[in-house]
Amino acid sequence: MESQANSNKNNRRIAQNTIFLYIRQFLTMAVALYTSRVVLQALGTVDYGIYNVVGGMVTMFSFLNSSLAQATQRFIAFGIEKDSIKEQQNIFSMLLNVHILIAIILFILCETVGVWLFYDKLVIPSERLNAAFWVMQCSIFTLMITVTQVPYNASIFGHERMKTYAYVSIIEVSLKLGIVILLQCFFNDKLLAYGIMLMCVQISIAMIYRLYCLRKFNNCNYHFYWSNGLFKRIFGFSSWSMIGNLAFTLNNQGMNFLINIFFGPVYNAAKGIATAVEAAINAFVTNFLSASIPRIIKSYAVGDLEYCYRLNFKSSKFGFFLFMLVSLPLISVIDIVLSIWLVNVPSYTSIFCVLSLLYIQTQTMGGTLQNVVQATGKIRNFQLFNGILKLLPLPIVYVLYKLEFQVNTYLYVLIVTSIIGLFVQLLATKSIIRDFPALRFLKEVIVPEIKTFLIPCIISLYFRKISHSDSESFIICIVTFVISLASVWFIGLTKSEKAWICFFVFSRMRKYHT
Repeated sequence: MESQANSNKNNRRIAQNTIFLYIRQFLTMAVALYTSRVVLQALGTVDYGIYNVVGGMVTMFSFLNSSLAQATQRFIAFGIEKDSIKEQQNIFSMLLNVHILIAIILFILCETVGVWLFYDKLVIPSERLNAAFWVMQCSIFTLMITVTQVPYNASIFGHERMKTYAYVSIIEVSLKLGIVILLQCFFNDKLLAYGIMLMCVQISIAMIYRLYCLRKFNNCNYHFYWSNGLFKRIFGFSSWSMIGNLAFTLNNQGMNFLINIFFGPVYNAAKGIATAVEAAINAFVTNFLSASIPRIIKSYAVGDLEYCYRLNFKSSKFGFFLFMLVSLPLISVIDIVLSIWLVNVPSYTSIFCVLSLLYIQTQTMGGTLQNVVQATGKIRNFQLFNGILKLLPLPIVYVLYKLEFQVNTYLYVLIVTSIIGLFVQLLATKSIIRDFPALRFLKEVIVPEIKTFLIPCIISLYFRKISHSDSESFIICIVTFVISLASVWFIGLTKSEKAWICFFVFSRMRKYHT
């Protein structure tokens, strides 16, 4: 009974944290979509493409930080669950020292390899080189701030204070709206001004998060601390994560470079718009999974494997369905949405958006497999397989572009390799965690996902091919959503899952009315 009560309490906490993260996401998504339109109009297609490819090049060097971020979240979550305050402070201080070191390394890489790529490889109009260079410098400084911010963000997630993100997001979106207003009214070189103002916003938000952590969490009291043993444990974990993250970064930014080299910055603008749409919709799933990750790690840390696996299964399936409920209605009316949103839509933007959403849909099928492996700390084989699969599309796309295939070919390659990668990840998970119920995962997660998705997807793609007016588009979007929701309810969910959803919704309604 006590175990069941704890499980219900944890589920309620995950649900509440998810709600806070969705509040944050609605705010950031609305502003991101609006500002993408205004910034595209203010900068123009070429400058917008330049910003995306230059900013992406700097992001490429952040694979070191991404690897350490996973290790940081795991060590802090483990520490909160099992260690004393003093040990937690030592872990936090050590992690912050490591991130400062990584920030210095990334600065050196960006100012050497990055500058070489900028001048020798990227296709940028000569009259925009100076502005693009200073945008790159702003992006580098922002990257360094972001790197040293990771231990603070990990502490917020480790303590499961997701509402903090919702509150701070109000400030963040207000500042970004201010940028858009200023960009329209002032400045001769809008590309340079945009880069500088975004850097200032990111610095301000990072400072707010840091002050919050210092005031609320005892483990965030920094003091200089260095332990060779802890350093080896951190890098023993993150070095293997680095393989997967490096592969992901090379794949993502490599595609940007290939498009820039073979087709020019105008097509980078189309990819940038598709990436903005993809990121906005994908954040719905990311927020849901982010709320469950600390609980997955903590349940594994205390040996509650059944709850760990069960939460992993539910998170994977629900995350897939959440993305589906947003992406399929959008796909059905993507052309009219883009024309209203952007007015002047860059070539290939529509098909980029559709294929990008389908690619992310395949990525969400595996859901939180990586997180349950991350909880064990035995991530070598998983990251090796994952890294190979992430890098595989790059040479394939290069060859296809050499053979004069269309620019959207890269997305078809990504979709195919993503589906293959799902089963490779499942096999890797089983090889690492011997008692992981892989067949049960296939039966309870993958099969229901496929059965639920197929018919609504076909209907959505069919609706996209039909020409329709603005009013008809609204009806089509609603119809697609209802069909998708019905498929989730009647095909995708079990009786117990339906009962839990009904209980949660009705309990929230009762609490609200009382």
